[in-house]
Amino acid sequence: MPEGRRSSVIFSTSSPVPKPAGLIDAISEIQQYYIIEKTGQDIPPEFLTIRGVMTFFTVGFKNGFIEGIILGLFLPIAWGVWEDKIPVFGSVEHDLFTKLFIFMLSFGISLSLMLLFGIILSRYYIGNLTRRAINSLVWGRAISLTVKGLIIFALYYVLVLFWTPENIWKVGEYVWKSNPEGFYEKAMSLRHAVWMSAWMQLVTSPVLSVIPFGCLKVRRKQLG
Repeated sequence: MPEGRRSSVIFSTSSPVPKPAGLIDAISEIQQYYIIEKTGQDIPPEFLTIRGVMTFFTVGFKNGFIEGIILGLFLPIAWGVWEDKIPVFGSVEHDLFTKLFIFMLSFGISLSLMLLFGIILSRYYIGNLTRRAINSLVWGRAISLTVKGLIIFALYYVLVLFWTPENIWKVGEYVWKSNPEGFYEKAMSLRHAVWMSAWMQLVTSPVLSVIPFGCLKVRRKQLG
């Protein structure tokens, strides 16, 4: 073969469709594509069929949705701490450092994971096949986070609508018969924290979803 020419690799039509069970499996599959394309072999993007594209998309969607649900559960707690409504380290009143620490603990985990996700994938972002697989995975995760943000916002919105003094008092009489007044005061003090966390979900979900795209864009510029 003449020097400087890229070889073409021929795949059988019976090549198996990638079936990654999770995010690690999907990245491992992408690594295999990367190794092949890095050696200079041309693989047509159509080798990853529509079924393969949907497989990577589904893995990204499921993984992003689970991560988003975890964030959705932590944000109300973080807002409760920020507004001095939830005790941390044995006290309800917190200094600015403690508030920022708890807030970044809930939000920073997702931020770090998305950044790490983008950095890892950007390393393998070469070749037609590898890019097609990575784009499918990233788009699945991005759409999942956005949908999750809308769903959690809607759920919290409905919850706040029913979070009225009358309803909270009825719940307090049912679940905490010995001290319904204490339950009422605590629950009503958390209403604003839940409402703010709903908006936080709606705003941060799209922001988090674009981080991997930023990493891939930087990689494209590096490759020229």
